[in-house]
Amino acid sequence: MSLINTTIPGLYGGVSQQTPELRHKTQVTEMINVYPTIIGGVQKRPPSTTAYNDNTFPQDSFIYAYDRGAGNEQYIICINGSSQYRIFDIITNTWITSWTTHSYLALPAGNTARNSFALSTVGDTTFIVNKTKTCSMGTTVDYNGDSDWDTTFYYWVKRTNGDTSDANAGLRYKYYIYKNGISMANTATTSTTSNEFGDTVTTISSTDGIIGHDSTALAYALANAIGGTNKGSVIKKIASGTDKWSGSDSWGNQASSSWQGTIKKLQDLPNDFGFEGAVVEISGDENTNFDNYYVKFTDGVFKETYKPGLINAVNAATMPHKLELRRLTSTPTYHIAFSEIEWSGRSVGDEDSASTPSFIGQNIQDVFFYRNRLGFLAGDNVILSESGSYYNFFPTTVTDIIDSDPIDVAVDSNQAISLRYATPFNKELLLFGDKAQFVMGANDTLTPKNVSVQQSTAFSIKDVKPIVLGPNAYFVTEKNTFSGIREYYVQPDSLSNDAADISAHCPNYLPKNIVRLEGSSKNDMIFALSSDTPNTIYVYNFYWQGEEKAQSAWHKWVFSGSIFNIGVIGSNLLVMISRSGAINLEIIPLEFRTDFTEVKYEDATGIPYESKIVLSKVGFATATAKVDDTRMFYTIKNLKVNAEYGSFYNVVSNRFNKPRDYYYNNGTGQFPNREYITSKAYNYKTLAGTYPTTSLLPSTTLTPGSITYAMNSDNKYPITGNVQNLEIEITNNITSGFRINTLDFFGNVVKSGKSV
Repeated sequence: MSLINTTIPGLYGGVSQQTPELRHKTQVTEMINVYPTIIGGVQKRPPSTTAYNDNTFPQDSFIYAYDRGAGNEQYIICINGSSQYRIFDIITNTWITSWTTHSYLALPAGNTARNSFALSTVGDTTFIVNKTKTCSMGTTVDYNGDSDWDTTFYYWVKRTNGDTSDANAGLRYKYYIYKNGISMANTATTSTTSNEFGDTVTTISSTDGIIGHDSTALAYALANAIGGTNKGSVIKKIASGTDKWSGSDSWGNQASSSWQGTIKKLQDLPNDFGFEGAVVEISGDENTNFDNYYVKFTDGVFKETYKPGLINAVNAATMPHKLELRRLTSTPTYHIAFSEIEWSGRSVGDEDSASTPSFIGQNIQDVFFYRNRLGFLAGDNVILSESGSYYNFFPTTVTDIIDSDPIDVAVDSNQAISLRYATPFNKELLLFGDKAQFVMGANDTLTPKNVSVQQSTAFSIKDVKPIVLGPNAYFVTEKNTFSGIREYYVQPDSLSNDAADISAHCPNYLPKNIVRLEGSSKNDMIFALSSDTPNTIYVYNFYWQGEEKAQSAWHKWVFSGSIFNIGVIGSNLLVMISRSGAINLEIIPLEFRTDFTEVKYEDATGIPYESKIVLSKVGFATATAKVDDTRMFYTIKNLKVNAEYGSFYNVVSNRFNKPRDYYYNNGTGQFPNREYITSKAYNYKTLAGTYPTTSLLPSTTLTPGSITYAMNSDNKYPITGNVQNLEIEITNNITSGFRINTLDFFGNVVKSGKSV
């Protein structure tokens, strides 16, 4: 027999469901309503205080809480399932609006508000996405002021020989205009008249063209010949039906230029065109490297424009809306405006060169900001606005790719991916799909030319918005009967990313149906809420020392009520909870209290809550294997709790007797099974009824013999028992708190023939 003194350096490791031999010394079997830290020890969790309780937070509503940035403006936007929104001021604890109806917030039957919206805030503006709305273009066809653009014929008299002598008339250029291949110039007659500019014009008839020395006079004569009009040296004729018009001249078509709707080069258009608002398509030739584009003669110049006859405007009623909110005075008064957004429409190109954004015809799933761009997720596409122009998703020119142009790319995967969430991460954009995760980024400035989207990991995620804390992102995965949470990170000295399961050491701890994930970067904490256990918040404390994680602690906070939403603002956890039919907004400060003796540990109910720590089985390190061995005969004699002055707690020892055989009768005979017997007087027991064959230990028979020890002045407790049959709890169910640092166990080890 050897005397052993085992020290547990702290209880900051949280819950572990590994076998006791594999657990770290700082890990426990269960931890409820406590706050473990690696530096300050473990203390009772902070209590909640009521911020508001007027029963106006619908339990199935969508809740979005945010801090405007200065710390003195914090709001909750609440959207219910009846097309209404309401705003709560956290600082003043007041509703600043009544329920306000807006058609964009309407939901189809069968959809709940909780899962139907996505919000993102920049400054005073919050962008609101209704995930059930299908985005669409408008219905108005825009003819760009020139509905006949593609049938209108133009003929430009570019030059003449300038000789005014009738004797040299035969040496002048001849100009021809054809309708469906038939010359129309020979219909001109010789006459002297005035054109629209007041000039005296002489037209000369000819069977094979019109000649002259003045370009304006020639244009006037040609216009008369074909029934058109002219502005200076340019002739315009609106063709009817399917008529095809063309023109030429006797100098290899160098003295004139003509087109009907489309011309090859911009340089072929006259500077003094004259016809305001006319649209021309520039088609290019084999020497150009651009697609077709369109120009419009405006204010004396040709400017790039869009093809007439298209639907160019976005239907704002189906697109995300904005909520402008800011406090105006300390009284306070507010500026509040919920409205449609004036989205920019197509201003250049056509359906091919300036196609509609890929969110048209789809439902937007998320909204975000990234590198001075407003972004949406729709289907398997990520769509970013023009840089600095959040409401424009069309290119500003189709003759070149501009660095500031919008970005619209699909993720590359060999399986169908639906993108759910996007969040800026490590100077990149992390995209969460239902089956895989992707990273969007660029080496330098993000442009349409250098944007890159690559798959990084392939995990199926739960439809819960991920969070980013510091250099890592966290998202929920779901197993058959439990949930897990993964920590997405960039591997050091590597270009690859990975997502570790931070709940791997307690795989059955987090229930299914996680509905909310929140985090506090100030306090290194994560909070998970499941609809399966609405009275419980699952908490994860972590602490990094360089690149090593020194703390990875799961535990739970349990409340006397049903929690339907949580949020984190600054260093506070917001809890929306239903207690006995009353709905409260309660606040829990997350700072670790150094003055725990001054805190009254009771929630908003005014009733103290119980804190409990169930310790792991205590072992000892062998000289060879260096593992905790609880399989040998280790008998605890004494426990010393090293706690801060002013701590109040109980130590409970649950003594389990060894299982003994018994028989039970199900009406047909006796069958052997096993049971924990609390009395040594019985080795066998006959029980009526049928018990599950999968359970050797029916829950009705698990009744340990519990002994509670009062606090001693030296913090030592006489606990005697073999670790295999002993469970030790530290409890507190009063308004006073505690802080425990380390534990010392004193006992004996009886060596046996067993090997580790």
